[in-house]
Amino acid sequence: MRVKSKRFFAGLLMLSLFLVSACGAQSPSQPASGGSSAGSQAEDPTLAKIKSSGVINVGIEGAFPPFNYFNSNNQLEGFDVDITNEIAKRMGVKVNFVPTPWDSIITGLLARKYDIILSSMAITPERMQKVDFTDPYYHTGAQLFVPNNSTVTDPTKVKGMKIGVTVGTTYETKVTDLGAIPVTYKSDELAFTDLANGRIQGVVTDRGVGSWMIKDKKYPIKSVGDPLYTETIGIALNKGETGLRDEINKQLKAMMTDGTYTQISQKWFDKDIR
Repeated sequence: MRVKSKRFFAGLLMLSLFLVSACGAQSPSQPASGGSSAGSQAEDPTLAKIKSSGVINVGIEGAFPPFNYFNSNNQLEGFDVDITNEIAKRMGVKVNFVPTPWDSIITGLLARKYDIILSSMAITPERMQKVDFTDPYYHTGAQLFVPNNSTVTDPTKVKGMKIGVTVGTTYETKVTDLGAIPVTYKSDELAFTDLANGRIQGVVTDRGVGSWMIKDKKYPIKSVGDPLYTETIGIALNKGETGLRDEINKQLKAMMTDGTYTQISQKWFDKDIR
């Protein structure tokens, strides 16, 4: 009886030591402490594909100067283009721009026609239900523009007026909320052309875009009052791609820290727009 008890307790002791050892060991499937970022990157197939192919596919509108547009040589240029190229260079990959109409640009991302959207997209609750965003890369505001001879002095007093907006933008919603009649266009360039020709009574768009349009085209158009609202702009990507998001955020932060972002911003706006 005594011999049996010794063997029994010896067995229990060995089992306890085994369990302690097993609990103290780290499972190969679990990331080491502090390694969540590396783990998320390793598990992100989109980031892995980009690094493997050496190319990042980018959805961009190409009709939103000076942020992104086609120049007289039919080449893409603008603030968004320069930011994209700098991020890609730091990632060690090339850029393949995929010009896409604004009203279908999120649909294209969801269909994986490109890896990200870098095209001055405002971060909104509605869009965040469909896609994820990086940290903001600039801030701006929605501005009302009218002909120089317009009597409008308050950007909120436009009830019943025909106001041009690019289809699918936050501007369209705001114009409707103000009681105006939204006239939708494929691009701001088309809207400003109609405004200059008297076909509509105003345009609501990004304040930087409107100012650039007036200067570039020498339109007899002016801005009215303060911005209707401010916007935070981010880079959109498909949900769950945390590795790709973290990688882009890392490069954006580095650009803003070392002065590269400021140089790009000064080139297009004579100021830092972050």
